[in-house]
Amino acid sequence: MRKSNMPSKSNKKTNPTVLRVSYECPAGGATQFIDTAMGLSIINRKFFRAGLYYYVNSIEVYNNEQGVVDIHTAPDNWITRNAHSRGSAIWDKMNDIVEYPLSAGIKPKYHDFKVYLNDLHRSTGSLQPSLYTVNAGALAYTADDWEYSRYVSADSDGDIDMGGAAPNVNQNADEFYSHLLGGHIGSASNWTSISLVQSYQDSRAQVAAESPILDSDLVGDPLINLFDYSSEEQMNEILENLMVDNDNAPYNSDSMVGTHNSSMQHVARIGTEIGLGRVGRSAGFCAPFGLICIDPHTFASGSGTTFRVVVNYAAGTYKGVYAESA
Repeated sequence: MRKSNMPSKSNKKTNPTVLRVSYECPAGGATQFIDTAMGLSIINRKFFRAGLYYYVNSIEVYNNEQGVVDIHTAPDNWITRNAHSRGSAIWDKMNDIVEYPLSAGIKPKYHDFKVYLNDLHRSTGSLQPSLYTVNAGALAYTADDWEYSRYVSADSDGDIDMGGAAPNVNQNADEFYSHLLGGHIGSASNWTSISLVQSYQDSRAQVAAESPILDSDLVGDPLINLFDYSSEEQMNEILENLMVDNDNAPYNSDSMVGTHNSSMQHVARIGTEIGLGRVGRSAGFCAPFGLICIDPHTFASGSGTTFRVVVNYAAGTYKGVYAESA
């Protein structure tokens, strides 16, 4: 018999999800990166997809020094979204080439389009989430398998060697990673990592400049000036202003936001002071595709000790967290 002070079945706790994820940043003040999907997957022993917009309620920095940490993400705009969607679609099409002839699918269970925030993220890697023992001892947890997606190009790079008695006709396919922001890394015959935003910009038609385009003889047209009673040429001045002002795009039409490594969006700055157990906090933000940059400034001592970053994710319906499809 159920005890009278026990909650009913309707109040039973659902499958719990850890929403507070901690990361230990190494000494030295180097820029670090958080991959939300990877961290949540490791701590919760579930598969969280990488291609989602994850929402952060708040973020905290624990440090015993006086220092400042900037938090960056990819710009939350249509360029980031479309560039990622295009890159994902092309990657899916590439994989479908080998899957289609098979009678059974061979895609791995955790098949997912995983990209870096920028090339520094690729060379630095992603922070591992930590759990703790007594006296704040940190133990980092890792994934058995979290590989960032690679493209394999069919574009011939001309490495066939036809010389000698035994010509080498076996080419090595050009294989490379991808990152959201910045330029391409490598060369046309040997890419290391390509920028999804740069590729999207290069493939997209640009808006026409000077719209509408007017004839330079407009101000002298006899019918236009038929009712120009002003001796100060008022009509002509108005026409010249209309012809020159605001006929080009109100942004740089030759360059999309995100084609430079410095194109991250600043979402928070957190400061700590000297003293035991100092904590700095900031309000939440949206992290496109769950990618977060932790950029510490030089600490007061000049050395930079280890510090802790705690990300508090918003609760929601996607396996316990609040996330949206791109």
